[in-house]
Amino acid sequence: MKLNTPIAETARALAFLTRLPVPNSYFEDGSHDEAMQSAGYYPAAGIVIGLFGGAALVITGLLHIPPSLSAAIAIITVIILTGALHEDGLGDIADGFGGGANKERRLEIMKDSRLGTYGVIAVISSLLLRVTALAAILQASGIIAACFAMIATNAASRGAMVWMWSDLPSARIDGVSGRLGKPHENAVSIAAITGLGSALIFGVLGSGFIAATIAIALSVTIMIGFQKLCLKMIGGQTGDTLGACQQLVETTMLIGLAITFAITM
Repeated sequence: MKLNTPIAETARALAFLTRLPVPNSYFEDGSHDEAMQSAGYYPAAGIVIGLFGGAALVITGLLHIPPSLSAAIAIITVIILTGALHEDGLGDIADGFGGGANKERRLEIMKDSRLGTYGVIAVISSLLLRVTALAAILQASGIIAACFAMIATNAASRGAMVWMWSDLPSARIDGVSGRLGKPHENAVSIAAITGLGSALIFGVLGSGFIAATIAIALSVTIMIGFQKLCLKMIGGQTGDTLGACQQLVETTMLIGLAITFAITM
């Protein structure tokens, strides 16, 4: 019998979003297909993911590793944990939007597993910006603030995925998000409350109210702009656009926290 507790839902979300081993007892039929349906708990899974990144920061801090290298290790830890799921989406979107002349061609390019020049540049840019921003937070306010930033950004960015998934039509019927349909309204509400709440609480704890508020506002602006771009380019969302949305929101929040905290301190 499938459990419907918050812990069980979070476990199923982690099964979809990460490489963490989740017992089959959390799944009704023994498969992990249900994991994608626990959308309301994607931000909760993001908190867990952020904790792993934070643990990497603490360990490297105890070893007195320089901030830039500590930040790189923390970001890479999260990428390994998630199997580069969202980076793959970002790369596909960059290739499709950059190289396709029309909707059909863009979707065709996005479906190709090979990574092109646009995709390589997008993924490298995301890595550089996240590592640099996290290193700046480490240098400016220490390990605890950087850990809170990791939790806030990983939770909020996965809440943004759910919002985009529910807000836009499916651009490809045979895609993952198309087959699953839209998340239930209660799942969207849970994801929105958990994602924004985590961003605000952990952002304030780590970098202060002003920095957290500005970072969240910037991220929401980027998310809305990206949604409009997706509507224009492919007429909606796909699994790749959701992954790219996560990357854009996480990166923007880290940059916002780093810059605004440095200015206001």
